[in-house]
Amino acid sequence: MNGLQNLDRTILLCRDYVPDGVTNYRICERLQTRQTLCIADRRNISTHAGQTALVTLVSLLSRMGMQVALDIPEVNLVSAQPPLQGSSLGAALVGANEAFVASATINTRTDFRPDIIFALGDTPIEDYRAPCWRLTGDEWSGRIEMDGLGEPPAWTAEFPMGSMASAALAATEAFKAALRGLPLRSLACQPFLRESRSASWDFGLSSIPMAGFDLGEVDFVSAGAISQAALYALVRIPKIQIRARIFEHDVTEASNLNRNMLTLREDIGHAKVRVVARRCPELIAGTIPARYGNGDVELEKLAPRVVVGVDDIPSRWQVQRRQPAWLVVGGTSHFNVSSSIHSLGEACSGCLHPIDEPGPNVIPTVSFVSFWAGLITATRLLMEATGKPHSLRKQHLWLSPLRMDLPRAAMWSPVPPRRDCPVKCLASRSLTETDPIAA
Repeated sequence: MNGLQNLDRTILLCRDYVPDGVTNYRICERLQTRQTLCIADRRNISTHAGQTALVTLVSLLSRMGMQVALDIPEVNLVSAQPPLQGSSLGAALVGANEAFVASATINTRTDFRPDIIFALGDTPIEDYRAPCWRLTGDEWSGRIEMDGLGEPPAWTAEFPMGSMASAALAATEAFKAALRGLPLRSLACQPFLRESRSASWDFGLSSIPMAGFDLGEVDFVSAGAISQAALYALVRIPKIQIRARIFEHDVTEASNLNRNMLTLREDIGHAKVRVVARRCPELIAGTIPARYGNGDVELEKLAPRVVVGVDDIPSRWQVQRRQPAWLVVGGTSHFNVSSSIHSLGEACSGCLHPIDEPGPNVIPTVSFVSFWAGLITATRLLMEATGKPHSLRKQHLWLSPLRMDLPRAAMWSPVPPRRDCPVKCLASRSLTETDPIAA
């Protein structure tokens, strides 16, 4: 097995900006020769949030095939960091050398000449003569900033949602830097790949408590990239309670490694539901190794809260027709993320996507885009469970992770009910019932 197999979906996504004349091998080589250095001192990786930022960043970089060197002291893990194993942070990360993607190394080499550097918080750095971004944040917000732009704070938070956002922001800069070294289709591609000197994401949830989340029964339709990213986030929430059930018929393939956050190379050939259950045993109450909608009516009675992490639109309609009390749908389209929530009686996922848009059999993806979709899904679930869901004005989010420094990177909007809703949800039927012409 080689990096071309593991990275074929990412290579395909690079084709959005890289011309056809550039070979797959050259794109793969460009990703796999990028050397990234991650630096943190003891203070910045002694908290759960700081450790989560580093683990998430290294995983996202490795799943793009990049070479990662660590300049960190050895510290014990504050809490488990699946899918890593071990009790100390450095050993757990180095133990994942080439475990995410073939030829993507993680080590502590001292002769490393980085192309790009990421430093946690206010960690002192040497003059490596390479672009450097610092990762900072708090419980619910993450930020990256080029070194020297300000006075970065240390990581002191324990709650990890902001730290995962900062890691996703940083991984994006590494990807863009790699693509800037390849020929581009046109000059119009350059603005999308321009470096972000600073970028941030704030979930805006400082009023929500950070312990004692009880999500109750939750059904996950899919154990793929988006669901795995959501569970990756949830399993890192202190004292969380959830009884999750997962529907998934598929087995892990080599091409899944570029984005499935709970999956390692050793899992190839194993059922995805089994992989997820093994990595998050405290969250998973049941697994159904079958596609949702296979005909077992009793088995397919849904929990009050449902997570759908599939890009297939008819599959979303099928779940929505079961009228769950609350549904969150996460999806991706090339470099963009779609996230929507639907309570019973509100406009549904069919109103948002009323037309099936069959895509290619092989869907282009990259680690940080799928991760954003799952991270936002997890956040929406936490908000709903605490009784503070997004308002109808923010029922749908369209996110463009490549340029999170721009004002319109995140576009929130309501979802209006449609008379032609393929689900024929309550909201769409009410329009017809009150309009005699439409009836």
